[in-house]
Amino acid sequence: MSEDTSKFDPPTPARSSVPEWYKKAKRFRSGQMQILDKNGGLNKDIKLCIPFLDALTSGYMLTLPTDLLVKRDETGIGFFWNEAPSIIEIRPKDMATTLPRPAGHDHDLYAWHTYWAVIVPPGYSAMFVHPLNRFDLPFTTTSGVVDSDGFSLGGEIPFFLKENFEGTIPAGTPIMQIIPFKREDWKSEVLEPDEMWVKKQTFKVAKYLYDGYKKVVWVKKSYD
Repeated sequence: MSEDTSKFDPPTPARSSVPEWYKKAKRFRSGQMQILDKNGGLNKDIKLCIPFLDALTSGYMLTLPTDLLVKRDETGIGFFWNEAPSIIEIRPKDMATTLPRPAGHDHDLYAWHTYWAVIVPPGYSAMFVHPLNRFDLPFTTTSGVVDSDGFSLGGEIPFFLKENFEGTIPAGTPIMQIIPFKREDWKSEVLEPDEMWVKKQTFKVAKYLYDGYKKVVWVKKSYD
C-alpha cells in the first residue's frame, strides 16, 4: 500500500460504528417498564429489538478517512478535503440515467473511492450496502455484491447526496457496510398454514415479558 492510501483506515467491525442516537435509546419508552392496557403489552422501545441491533453490528464498516466539506453555490456542489488521495468521484451526468434516485436526494451521482481490497475465503462473497438503519446520514450509498474470493481490489461505490445538504461530514463517518456471506443454492417452498406451529412459535417468545427473542431464538454473531 502506498503512503497516500495508508492514510485510509481499514474496515473495522461494524459494532465499533454504533451511532450515539442508538446508545441513547431506551429499552422502555418512559425509561422504566410499564404495563399498557390489557391488550397493549409493555411500553417497549427500540433497544429491545435485537434484529435492529444485529443489522447495525453485522459485518464490517468502511469509514470516511477525512473530514469532507460539502458546499453549494450557483455553479453546483463542491467537495473539499485536506488530505490526498481522492476520496470522491463525480460521475458523468448521463450515467445511470434509468436508475431511480432515492427520495429526497440530488439527481447527480457520486462515488466513494475505496483503497482496501476485501478478501473472503473460497465459496464466500461480500455484500456492500449503505450502513444499515443509518437514515441519519446525509447520503445514501448504493448496494452491490462482489464475489471477493476471486476478485479483490479497491474501487468506487456510488452514492447519492441528500437534497440541500451542506456542511461537514466528519472523518470516521461510516460510508458502507461490508457483510460476508457463504454462497449457497436456495430453493423456496410455499407451505400450507399450520395454526398449531404458529401458536407454538409465538408462545416460545411471548411467554416472557420481554427479551423472549433474545433468550430463545437469537444467535450471537462475531465479527473481529
